[in-house]
Amino acid sequence: MPTVPDEVHIGLERTLRLFQAVAQILSSYTLPFNLLIHLLTLSTEKPPSPASTHVILLALRQRFALARRFLRLFRFLESFSAAQKLYLSAASTAAEGPGDSKAPPRLGDTGIDAEVWLDIFGRTFNGMYLLLEASTIVDALEIDGLAVWAPETGRRVSVEAQRFWLFALVCGVLAGLARIIKVLAHAPVPSTGEGYLRGTAGENGEVAGAVPEGKDQEGKAEAEKDLKNQERASQWHVAEEKQKTRELSWREAQAKVRGLTCSVMANALDIALPGTAVGWLDLETGTVGVAMFITSILTGWDVWERCGREVSGMR
Repeated sequence: MPTVPDEVHIGLERTLRLFQAVAQILSSYTLPFNLLIHLLTLSTEKPPSPASTHVILLALRQRFALARRFLRLFRFLESFSAAQKLYLSAASTAAEGPGDSKAPPRLGDTGIDAEVWLDIFGRTFNGMYLLLEASTIVDALEIDGLAVWAPETGRRVSVEAQRFWLFALVCGVLAGLARIIKVLAHAPVPSTGEGYLRGTAGENGEVAGAVPEGKDQEGKAEAEKDLKNQERASQWHVAEEKQKTRELSWREAQAKVRGLTCSVMANALDIALPGTAVGWLDLETGTVGVAMFITSILTGWDVWERCGREVSGMR
């Protein structure tokens, strides 16, 4: 029996997040809310009450958030496992080290790149956020007499969970920026200009491999001409292959930078959510909803694309 890929659950969570963001935007801004009321008036016989519609939007926002929490209830296990695997892999690679390196390791140098450490810390912080959030799932049901934490304690746990999420997002932004800088630093720039693909002559303008003076002048000129043509064709071919390789590497680097830039933007915008929850940012609910809407599209599209590739591979 085929199993459902993990990307499907993540994609569903992203989709519900998008719906939650829409409900939050509609309930926070007057213009979108009035437009919704107008559309509902056109589609129904009885005009809806703005007050009841606003209450419905707030309830939908809460229900979407609760449904998302159930979808990621045990995701903290994945985050902790990913952090452990990443650390063990990085430590193993650093222990082996480059074979031709004879320089002694510096004091305190673990051999693990900074962006890898940021990934490890980011996944650990994200695991702590998901773990603390999972511990308050029973309280979020709001059933009388059923609670794990006292009301005040539950609120503090939720705030600390958001703080860990904020740390995870900051680590994600810094790791993404470090990777962008590294990709751009090592990316070859395609050479341009007329002379790039031309053959190069030897010293004094002579082509390597010229015929010695022992032959007759006519045969010598013909042989030199053939050698020049062969030399130029060979140099042209080599230069053309080098240019193709450089252009291909540059396109790959550009694709990596675009992907990393989207990830950095999504993490940076997502900081608005936990930053507001812990009180470090003073943003309106509608502004947070807009940030959530944008990041849901940025991250959700990539998730569904990966899900499609996995499903196609299972057939």
